[in-house]
Amino acid sequence: MGRTADLRIGGLRYKCLFIASPEYCMKNEEESIKERLGKLGLGTRREEEIVRELSKHLTDHAAALETRGLSRDSAAREALESVSNWTKLRNEILLAESEETTMNYRTKALWLPALGTFTLSMGLLSLLQVSGFQPRFYWLSKTGMSMQPYLMFYLPWLIVLPLIGAVAAYWSQRAGGKPLHRLLAALAPPIGMLLFIFAIIPLISLLTYMLMPLFLHGGGHHEIHPILHAPPMIAVVAFLVSWVLLPAMGLLLGAVPFLRMQGSHQSSVLSCQ
Repeated sequence: MGRTADLRIGGLRYKCLFIASPEYCMKNEEESIKERLGKLGLGTRREEEIVRELSKHLTDHAAALETRGLSRDSAAREALESVSNWTKLRNEILLAESEETTMNYRTKALWLPALGTFTLSMGLLSLLQVSGFQPRFYWLSKTGMSMQPYLMFYLPWLIVLPLIGAVAAYWSQRAGGKPLHRLLAALAPPIGMLLFIFAIIPLISLLTYMLMPLFLHGGGHHEIHPILHAPPMIAVVAFLVSWVLLPAMGLLLGAVPFLRMQGSHQSSVLSCQ
């Protein structure tokens, strides 16, 4: 069935049963790996998973060495000795686990709540538009319905935004989010709109500068500065008030009660980073 051999590797001595299968001293290798790595502080379950992964890697390496003509004893010994610096390997494992923990924390505490807030608010706005609900207009010029700038908003949408902001902040809080994470998650819709505005206005100005000469009469060449065709400042301000400032105020109103409250899982999550 098999035979037993004593191996002394790196100052450690253990018995191993070699059998005619690809499983080379799996249990003994796992114990040896645990002794070399020491306690990682990642929890029993995760540490066992890491040890099993390393053990499987060493087992595969030993099997590959045996196919090259090494004896089973030599293959198992060389596989374990292939890790020349266990301290460095331990540090690399801890660094990788720390980065993964940080990424998972930010995803749960910030990105998922922010995405949920943006989807919910924009979905509600789209539903109002598709259903034929008419927005309210407030003209900034006494000339009335003309090309003058105006404020435009959907009143039911603004009324519901505090509830959406509260949901986002609470979601982030339950995930252990810091106050800043809760605030950013709640304000995701106006922040996204603000980024869109600063991206689209220069693009419109550039396209206007490039295409306007094609529509000029007389075929003459005219110098046109982009700033002349940029949206008037009052129109930009009106747009910012309608789609950034007012929504932000509504979302913030709902999020405020959750900004000072300590997250139930915050301390435990942060301790893992």
